[in-house]
Amino acid sequence: MAPHHSKIENHYLDLRSLRRIVHDIHPPALVVGAGEGLILEALRKNGCRADGVDLSSEMIRYARTRRGLALVKADASAMPFGDSTYETIIYATGVVDFIEDEEQIRVILKEARRIVHQAGNIFVAFYRFSAVLEDFLARLGLLRNNLFRFRETLEIYRLNPFQTIAWVAKRAEAGYFRAAILALRSWALSTMPEKTAAFNMQRIFRNKDHADSLINAAPERQPYRNEREVRNLFKRLAIPIKKLEATSSCHIVQI
Repeated sequence: MAPHHSKIENHYLDLRSLRRIVHDIHPPALVVGAGEGLILEALRKNGCRADGVDLSSEMIRYARTRRGLALVKADASAMPFGDSTYETIIYATGVVDFIEDEEQIRVILKEARRIVHQAGNIFVAFYRFSAVLEDFLARLGLLRNNLFRFRETLEIYRLNPFQTIAWVAKRAEAGYFRAAILALRSWALSTMPEKTAAFNMQRIFRNKDHADSLINAAPERQPYRNEREVRNLFKRLAIPIKKLEATSSCHIVQI
């Protein structure tokens, strides 16, 4: 995704969502899963001393060439920082929320607690779909039991409108007219960021080689946690939630 990330990076934990928590972000701050540096750049422009880490060498390279940002390559479960180094840690979408193994999440958040100051803040972002998109994906069997069939969903970006209706009809076990209504309703009532992201993904998928490589690299499935399941996750982990912010594109948990 790295060569195409600039087209969709301002989504889920986006700049609008960041503004909801910016007053609780104190320097020095660390962005985990910084990608190509969108959030890190915004923090620095706001006068906040901040660093970023990412696991992907390609994302780190693009952060340097696009924004002049030097990110640290690190695994979120074992970061190369001393105890109490930061006042704030922000986990971008694509880190904790993509992990199904809850013990792995526990290890990651324990590491965060080690490197954050005792009185510091940790923010954990979870991607969020609009209610209409949740319903649409559930009707197609792509979202069930808090699991999102990610690889199958990517196939829709290959399709023209007529192929999309046929694909929806098959997955929803519905006639073409009903499938068209479902698809049009989902498009009309989805949020503007969802429309923008879908449009940009369709542009990326016009290149067959790009489409094939992205689909082949994508996980077959990943967790999807609505607000209730986010709260249940932290309850199972025995980690108290200080605050949960629900923006139009993500949930942000402060612990």
